[in-house]
This record gives sequence, structure tokens and C-alpha cells, in this order.
Amino acid sequence: MLKENERLDELYRENMQIIQSEETFSFSIDALLLANFVHVTKRVKTIADFCTGNGIIPLLLSYKTKKPITGIEVQERLVDMAKRSIALNDKSTQIEIEHLDLNDVKLKYNHSVFDLITVNPPYFKNNQPTHSLTHHEIARSEVLIDLKGIIKAARYLINNKGKFYMVHRAERVHEIISLLHEHNFTVSKLQFVYSKRTNETAHFVLVESIFNSTALVKVLPPLYIYDENGTYTKEVEEIYYG
Repeated sequence: MLKENERLDELYRENMQIIQSEETFSFSIDALLLANFVHVTKRVKTIADFCTGNGIIPLLLSYKTKKPITGIEVQERLVDMAKRSIALNDKSTQIEIEHLDLNDVKLKYNHSVFDLITVNPPYFKNNQPTHSLTHHEIARSEVLIDLKGIIKAARYLINNKGKFYMVHRAERVHEIISLLHEHNFTVSKLQFVYSKRTNETAHFVLVESIFNSTALVKVLPPLYIYDENGTYTKEVEEIYYG
């Protein structure tokens, strides 16, 4: 199951394992925060995860729901890793991984085919050359697709009143909200995530938005990752370990 320079890491709460490699971008706490933030209602029949990487979000969501999940990823090596992790955890009947550039979703899918979409996107503006890109650069920086392109793909694929969930850097929240509204998404829930209570600025923002909705936004209490002793808070321990 493992190839050269790969390892198995544990998903403790979900009692699963995932294939990772130092040569590619490994998941971190933002993926766990996003999956925990997602609420799958009864009306949800189909789920997609953009920029799925090695399949971490689909695996985490499969712990919360039995609904079919499609992960979309542009990097072939990560697609291969994700498919093997899904098989390892006996999730192949629930989770499908598509090797696809989000810029090309119209070539693969009809519009309005998913009820819920998640994304843990590249966080940083493109300041990289377009040649010899590493797996890490593609995952972290907007070299292949930017935030607007991701939201355009979500608008094309989401059903009416469908929900779109995102985790991103908190300093880009104004841009996120503006682009969502530009594409007919209404922000319905926000939660800011801080490293510690003593930090003045948030590190991440978790966003729930609804397509073609007039919902009012609900701002949740802040979430803190570490306590004053530098260990995980009870809320984050619950996300990691259950």
C-alpha cells in the first residue's frame, strides 16, 4: 500500500489511517477544523471536496455521514495517494477521487450536481514562477487557481440553496465575503480561529455560505487552538481525539 518516502498517519477520532509524504503537502489542523465545522443535513445527497489533496477531508467527512463524497484534485500523485488511503479505510464505495483541474469542471460535470461543497484552498497569492512547481507550492499558493476561480467552480457545481464551506487565512476574510456575494453566495456562518487567547488577530476563518439565500450571518464564538500552557484546548482535543 505504501510507496517510497510515504508513511501512514493516524486519524485518531475517526479510527482511520492516511497515507502522507514529506515530498507532498501533508494535512494540518485546518483540515480537521473544516471537517468539524461542516454540518451535513438530511437534505444533502451529494458532497464534493475541492483541492482534496491526499483525501483528508473526504475521509474525515465519511466519519460524519454515509452520503457519497467526491474529492477533486489536480495533482496526480496526490490523487493516487488519496485513492490508496480510501481503499485502506474501506471507503471506496462512498468516496470517489477525480483527477481534475477545477478550471475545467464544466468539461466533466453538468451544473448543479452537489448539495454541499468544501474546500481547503491555497492560501497565498501567486508570486511563484509557473515552471518547475513543487507539490507544496501548488497546495499553498494560487499558482493554478485563485480564490475567485474556486468560487466560480463552486457556483457552477452547487445546487440551489446548497452550502459551500471553506477554511482560509483570517486576513483574507473581506475578499472571501466579497467574492462569495459576487457569485450569489450568502455567508451564513463565520468562526474565527486563534492560536491562543492572548493573540490579537485570528489565524483562520471558517466560512459557511449558501447559494441563492437571504440567510443572516451567524458569528460563532472564537475557537482557540492552544491554552495558556501551550497544549491543545479541550475543544481542539475533541476534534483530534473525540
